[in-house]
Amino acid sequence: MKKTLVCSGVAAVLALFTMPAYSAALLIAKATEVAPKSGWAGYDAGTTGGSKATSANIYQVRNKQQLVDAIKNGGDSAKIIQVIGTLDISEGAPYRSVADQKSRSQIPLTANTTLIGTDKNAKIVNGSLVVSKVKNVIIRNLYLETPVDVAPKFESGDGWNAEWDSLTISESEHVWVDHVTFSDGSFTDDQYGKKDGWKYVQHDGMLDIKKGSDYITVSHSHFNQHDKTMLIGHSDSNKSQDAGKLRVTLHNNLFEDVTQRVPRVRFGRVHAYNNLYLGDITRPVYPYLYSFGIGKEGGVLSEKNYFSVNGATDGCELVKSFTGTLFKDSGSVLNNAGMTLSGKCSFSSALPQPPYSYNPVEPGKLPNLVKANAGVGKI
Repeated sequence: MKKTLVCSGVAAVLALFTMPAYSAALLIAKATEVAPKSGWAGYDAGTTGGSKATSANIYQVRNKQQLVDAIKNGGDSAKIIQVIGTLDISEGAPYRSVADQKSRSQIPLTANTTLIGTDKNAKIVNGSLVVSKVKNVIIRNLYLETPVDVAPKFESGDGWNAEWDSLTISESEHVWVDHVTFSDGSFTDDQYGKKDGWKYVQHDGMLDIKKGSDYITVSHSHFNQHDKTMLIGHSDSNKSQDAGKLRVTLHNNLFEDVTQRVPRVRFGRVHAYNNLYLGDITRPVYPYLYSFGIGKEGGVLSEKNYFSVNGATDGCELVKSFTGTLFKDSGSVLNNAGMTLSGKCSFSSALPQPPYSYNPVEPGKLPNLVKANAGVGKI
């Protein structure tokens, strides 16, 4: 009798991991929330994701196949997909080539989706989430480990360059990314080898927002240990698609030991308020270079952010021009003093206030507030 019961129990557990994704109970009430009005995702039509899903379109997923099935079954209908545990997108089979990684590692999300982890253990590894040519997507309470490119491309004079981001938002509108932890995780940059005399770079970005995407909010998220962190606008030659779009709000995020591109922006208008930046210019791995990269016709409005950057003494060390001229800061703090821009850099402050309502706290509160609330498991 005992043997029969044990076998039955094992079979039941295995069934959880092999069964297709069918409708299931709602495990986390936060899955029905919509994007708040305090950022671009909440503006205009707002971002509701799958908050209006019927019971038939609420899913629990424990592996890649169940995730793919849930996305397919739900189509463009409102749907809530709850991630339980670690989803290994490679399914335990290492990628063998560029073509193999491209075909197996990308998970395209459909419109009207809320993808949410049920607790602090919800992870997606060895893969990329792709939001492309869709509207109304919410991604919350997940740990995303940066993909490792198995076959980087060599570019003359520049060395090895990797493909694949943790999350790509392309030609899409109304996307809310909230309480997500982005990290290089188990494979950090100090583990890179060398090939043909060059560092064999195997990480690209954490988050790319490009090709005319619009009405995006990234909030309460933790970006940890990475080089080229966030790109908003992918090319100087993409003005026809990007101009007037790429409106992105970044608020209450923790940027910790990330080297650069927080963000690097072309054409877009980025509103960054109440974020916490922790870095060290002297770190041997992930040394701080800059936060805001102002590219062609891009602009950043910075308000009441807190920068704790060892070795930095001037606001000009936080902002770098890549031909861009639009940057304005109000009320931010650098190493316990007011952030000011010296004569070492010069920007135009001709940036409008965003049309939505928001209430930033004083930056002195951010070290405790943001650390306590940013990232997976702190929703």
